[in-house]
Amino acid sequence: MKSLWISQRHQRYHDDAGDASFFLDLLPGLRNRHGLPESIAFWKQRIEETDPEQTFSVGLIYGPSGCGKSSLVKAGLLPHLDPSIIAVFVEATPEETEIRVLRALRKRFPDLPQEATLLETLKTIRRTPGNKVVVIIDQFEQWLYSHEIESENELVIAMRQCDGGRL
Repeated sequence: MKSLWISQRHQRYHDDAGDASFFLDLLPGLRNRHGLPESIAFWKQRIEETDPEQTFSVGLIYGPSGCGKSSLVKAGLLPHLDPSIIAVFVEATPEETEIRVLRALRKRFPDLPQEATLLETLKTIRRTPGNKVVVIIDQFEQWLYSHEIESENELVIAMRQCDGGRL
């Protein structure tokens, strides 16, 4: 019963900055020399890496609904990323994921051309020197289950700009 109480408490407060260290105590497994559980250290290392040979362009955390994927990212990973990493977090919807990503990028990078498409925006970010940008799309299954994955889909085309080094 105690773990259920902790989980419910965590669900309500997982966005608080002070909860980030509390959340790590809930994760099982060995810790690295910085006290991070392997599950967080793995993603942190890969996301912070700028050598495309040592990282990935698109990553996926999957599991059953309610298992803590969002909490792992929001309370476990994001607060521990190096400050040089620019994280853009978006909640997917069946019909507005692309525009939500575009709006979040424009908000984070106000100098981007406002008339640019998602593809053009991601190209610009990838080609412009600066800090690495990670785009996190939470609840991606909302988008996935309502679209056929085809090579001509706007989000699929735009995600091809992710190189792992800059984006």
